[in-house]
Amino acid sequence: TCYWIDVIIVFDRWATRTSWNVRRINDVGDNIVVKTYDGTWDDRFMLRKESMCLKEGQYQFSIYVSLGGGLGGDGHYNVTSYGQLIVEGAEFRGSETTIFSLPFSPAPSTMPSISYKPSSSANPSVRPSSSSTPTTTAPTLVPTFAPTLAPTFSPTLSQTEPPAYSPTAHPSESYTPSMSPSPSALPSASFSP
Repeated sequence: TCYWIDVIIVFDRWATRTSWNVRRINDVGDNIVVKTYDGTWDDRFMLRKESMCLKEGQYQFSIYVSLGGGLGGDGHYNVTSYGQLIVEGAEFRGSETTIFSLPFSPAPSTMPSISYKPSSSANPSVRPSSSSTPTTTAPTLVPTFAPTLAPTFSPTLSQTEPPAYSPTAHPSESYTPSMSPSPSALPSASFSP
């Protein structure tokens, strides 16, 4: 019997700096390389999927990037077994290693589960639980803030400032004639704001 794992790498522009391997961990300590891959120039910005069927046991997945900080840009990797995520990543320093067992069983969640059905108990309580904090509060008798009176500003009746754009004292000069598909008979005036 063997168990399938998939190694998926989305390479960044520096694919030749990326390599990975899967090793079988044994009792002797000479971890046997099961699969290794070195990125090639043709792998740049490409997705590569390697599937392998491995015997029951402990394994180690390692990914290496020479010169730096992981897979840049949209680059990333993940290792799965029958759709269950074993490890994923993108940003790391030099290398990253994960040890896992096959058959793979994900770690239990640390988040509580949510159920919309009431739970049943072998020994239900006779009376409801009590709480020292009231669940509702009584309304206040007097409003906390009085409403404002009238608006504080009235509209202006005349213009208060001159227009924002006014002609300059001297016309601007242009040494490049403008081209128009239908030129006018009279020269146009131009103002620089």
